[in-house]
Amino acid sequence: MSETENLQTDKGELVGTTYNGNSQIYENDLLQMIEDADGSLTIQVMKYGLNIPASVLEKALEQEKKLIIEIFQPGYDAAMFNSRWVFDPARVYWSLDTESYPLGINLDLDAPYYSGHPDSASNPFSSIVSGDGGEWSVYDMPEVEGQEGWTIPGFYVEVAQRGEFDGMERMPLYGYDKERGIITQWGYASRGDDAVVSDSIVWHTIRIDSPSWGTSYAVLSDEHNYLPVQEIQEQIRDENVSSIEVQEGTCYLDNQYVLPAEILDQLRDSGKTLFFTSPGVEAQPTYSWFFDGTEITDTTDIDLHVQFYEGPYNNTQGLGLPSMLQGLPGDVPSMLFDFAHSGIVPGGTTLSVTASAELAKEGYLYYVNEEDGTFEYIGQTSAEIENEYFCTLNVSGITHCSYYLVTARELTGDNVVVPGGPSDPDEPDNPLPPDTPEDTENPVETDQPAGTDNSDGQAVQEVQVEKVEQSGAAVQTGDNTPVLLAAFAAVLSLTAVIAVLRKKL
Repeated sequence: MSETENLQTDKGELVGTTYNGNSQIYENDLLQMIEDADGSLTIQVMKYGLNIPASVLEKALEQEKKLIIEIFQPGYDAAMFNSRWVFDPARVYWSLDTESYPLGINLDLDAPYYSGHPDSASNPFSSIVSGDGGEWSVYDMPEVEGQEGWTIPGFYVEVAQRGEFDGMERMPLYGYDKERGIITQWGYASRGDDAVVSDSIVWHTIRIDSPSWGTSYAVLSDEHNYLPVQEIQEQIRDENVSSIEVQEGTCYLDNQYVLPAEILDQLRDSGKTLFFTSPGVEAQPTYSWFFDGTEITDTTDIDLHVQFYEGPYNNTQGLGLPSMLQGLPGDVPSMLFDFAHSGIVPGGTTLSVTASAELAKEGYLYYVNEEDGTFEYIGQTSAEIENEYFCTLNVSGITHCSYYLVTARELTGDNVVVPGGPSDPDEPDNPLPPDTPEDTENPVETDQPAGTDNSDGQAVQEVQVEKVEQSGAAVQTGDNTPVLLAAFAAVLSLTAVIAVLRKKL
């Protein structure tokens, strides 16, 4: 063994080369630098050959000091910023389980990895978001054998971007499966700290929290519509298909599943039916939309995302919900429908949702009119009991989307509006449940929800309410959402939801 090799062994593992190429950094050098640092420690290294030993991260943990690793790569000048990896001891929630941590993002500055590149159309990713009109960039995280998909403990990364997200503080983040050519919702990336590498060179960055080994990410400037529009249109044109069923992926946010008006127009012309089912996730129940082409009239683009809340509604301000909900009786089971869509709903539309079995006995549907602070009665819902805990609740009669409420008992009070009068025996089309035993014998299973025939002027007042715009509200659940909802997807299968909905319609 040569003297040089002995020297290298004494210094520990080679970490990397400084970004200007003047010197090399070894394990023991970095350990001492952390020991001597007054607060956070920043090192600047070249991309190739960079490898952080676990001992270095353990030292940072012990000293409770951030380790900031700025990575550069060969480019058109000596200061081509690549990425900034920040190891924060406060973010480490489990043991470090690999001997070393290879870092660095695969950014070929000549390759079309972002939408602004002249040759971006050659990147397969461009075909996934074609027609969306937004900006995008894709990044590949480093790989560690046997660790694919696991979170890199304690790190967040800030990646160089080429101006496509300038002025944005938050950008939709997706996992990118290159082999299958699909993207899945991951959360949000955010604007990172700028990388100032010289008086004339400043790189803007995108921050990705808790990245995973071997994962490819896509950052977009707008939410991506996952709806398989082309596939749906093909099935509408197929004479052998009478009913189209679409299983949506997990949906957390607005604008991820938007049904274009042109599909509803085509559905109306074909007379076919269309089902969309969104699986339950976290505190969200499984729910389905049903559109009957034979009843569709006016059409518009419809955002299919719906957020559900169970009463009592004690945190309306925190959730961005109408404050008038706080006045509801706390002992009356209820479910609030918060539609991402705001506007008309075509005729022949029904929404089916997994709900508490308490709403199966009697369900009353109200439009929450924020404009005048009233609850406008629409009609009774129908339901199918699945077990002692859950039912499938079917809701129709909605003409405009905003907030709607289903309660297990009739609401009373000056702010409750019932068309035709709540107890007028001479009203032939009274939307309240009939009192005769033969009509109340089986209130759960009815052929059609009572009170949904609006031909005699019983439709809810057509007032389109501009909903309070709230940032990120679709992913909030709040303390008032019962944990029962978290079990919805496991209790009721998507197939059962659709089967029940067909049975009712």
